Amino acid sequence: MGMEDVFNGAKSAMTFYDAYLKTVAEEIGMDQALSLHRKMFETMGAMQGEMIKKQAGTEEIDTKAALSLAKSAPESLGISMEIIEESPQKISFKVRKCPIYEAAQMMGVDAETIETLCRNGPVKFMDAMTKQLDPNLSYKLQRFRSGPDDFCEEVIVRA
Repeated sequence: MGMEDVFNGAKSAMTFYDAYLKTVAEEIGMDQALSLHRKMFETMGAMQGEMIKKQAGTEEIDTKAALSLAKSAPESLGISMEIIEESPQKISFKVRKCPIYEAAQMMGVDAETIETLCRNGPVKFMDAMTKQLDPNLSYKLQRFRSGPDDFCEEVIVRA
């Protein structure tokens, strides 16, 4: 299966998730739905990070190794990360094509809400996963895309 197939499968799954989240928000309110969304992504990220660290079999994980290990999660959704800056303290990268963004857009979610969902979902997942690899690392969304043809800039930084 190629990356495009993986991407399309992830986009389809995220469309179902977005429909579910919208339904939950209609029932209990967006604030509570967003809180549960964030909690689920943080829990899953921490679990994923713990599994990855055990598989790596090492306690010493530098910033570059953390990105190498952590990028398996976005890649499993067909997301590729283009490194734009790299140092021992910080790695910045671009995320262009994103099934999470495209799925929300297909569901008619506005850009501001997509950004809120990303910052409280996938970014929380990646931060929790990265912190499991090394508690001194953080994963952040530096800049959210301005539209479908733009990119997000994300970063792993050492505190």
